[in-house]
Amino acid sequence: MRVAAGKTADSRAFDKKAMEAGIPSMILMENAAFSLFLEIKKVLDCRSPEKIVVFSGRGGNGGDGFALLRILADRVPEIPLFLVEAAEFKEADKIPENSAWMNRLMVPEKVQIVDLKDVSGKVLFVDAMLGTGLKSEISGKIKESVEFINSYPADKKFVVSVDVPTGLDCDTGAVLGEAVKADLTVTMGISKTGLFAGSGAERSGKIVLGRISATQAEKPESKYFVEEDPSVINTEIPVDGFKNRNGHLLVIGGDVEKLGASIISARAFLSCGGGLVTAAFKKEFLPSIAGRMPGLMLIENGKIAEELHKFSAVVIGPGLSEIPFDFAVFKDFEGTFVVDAGMFDIMPENKEVVELLKNKKVVFTPHQGEIRRFLKAEKEEPWISLVERFPLEKDHVLVAKSHATFVRNSEKTVIVPAGAKALAFGGSGDALTGIIAREAALLGLFEGSVNAVVRHRAAGIELEKRFSAATHDIEKLVEMIALTER
Repeated sequence: MRVAAGKTADSRAFDKKAMEAGIPSMILMENAAFSLFLEIKKVLDCRSPEKIVVFSGRGGNGGDGFALLRILADRVPEIPLFLVEAAEFKEADKIPENSAWMNRLMVPEKVQIVDLKDVSGKVLFVDAMLGTGLKSEISGKIKESVEFINSYPADKKFVVSVDVPTGLDCDTGAVLGEAVKADLTVTMGISKTGLFAGSGAERSGKIVLGRISATQAEKPESKYFVEEDPSVINTEIPVDGFKNRNGHLLVIGGDVEKLGASIISARAFLSCGGGLVTAAFKKEFLPSIAGRMPGLMLIENGKIAEELHKFSAVVIGPGLSEIPFDFAVFKDFEGTFVVDAGMFDIMPENKEVVELLKNKKVVFTPHQGEIRRFLKAEKEEPWISLVERFPLEKDHVLVAKSHATFVRNSEKTVIVPAGAKALAFGGSGDALTGIIAREAALLGLFEGSVNAVVRHRAAGIELEKRFSAATHDIEKLVEMIALTER
């Protein structure tokens, strides 16, 4: 299921839309607290904490925490409840219109207000201190509380954050001084981009969307979306299918020492249903390459123009340090280009290549280092900013590879959440390149790219299940790609 996501301004717009539809802020806060309770109840069912400790601020997050304490006191009365107030309400905030203050007034008497030094034992922590509004480094009691939660013995805690882990920039995923390291984050209304970018995935743990308004069922006015519980879309394999109907990929090879990158892309293409693969290399390399991969056909670079009509897609970049022929050979090519790896160092010095690609169907697949070099970005520039300013034409798609991958075209961005630690090794990205070349032909440039990322993720998860997160074996990963086609 694809759900809306966005930044601070988008989150506030969502709340405003809900209130304009007749849902008061107190009800939104109550809905948020109940969504939070439903997820905490799942944690309680599989864990046995001795107590629940809520850390509250005085804003909307704190209000969610106060309302949660009221629900917990009613629904799980057997568990002791404690409150650590990381921020005090100012007199100006103590007004009936302040939903957070009103929920603070309704905290049950059974809830004990304690200081950090009084917290001990096996605890479920609820981080309800700061949310989407944070833009500067945390300090004072809030920072002290964050450090306490993070330093508490791992075997004696489970940490749930409300909306965004305190200390995390909800737009970029930057850690502002220090940030809570949560096991579970229940984000309200819409998903937040910062949970998936920068340090977001590492700090957020499992991310669950809390439903707080019926307006969530309406078509969202958003440019960001998240694939919630991503699942692979499989296309039906025709009974009368044959190799030429299943696509013919051309892989442009580079130095023979980096042959492996081309072979990985080729094998991944075939593993998800591709029909034929040809690799183009310099003529002098062909004798040493022949036979290295059964089923891989070879041509010399000088013969590409003669064979170009046969190909449905071109992968260019893996193992490439220069373009070993006149790129104008592709002037009339109508298939899909998948641009990867070495091309992000080549393109800035080859403006004619960039110009030719402007009117082509192209999927760009840089990882974080490649996109930084291509855009000549400062080290401090947030990764999500690079994704947003990568230049794209009408028929272009960006697959910005990271722990969570952002797939963007000129209209929208879909985030595929992190899911497989086993994908963090050399060659994994080359495999994704080959999958994209196949999926783009089946589902279209954008949706095919999204499905390729989901398939790659599923293969990594399968690799972890069958072996381990430390199994960095490209042969096994390619095999797992084939197993996702069910």
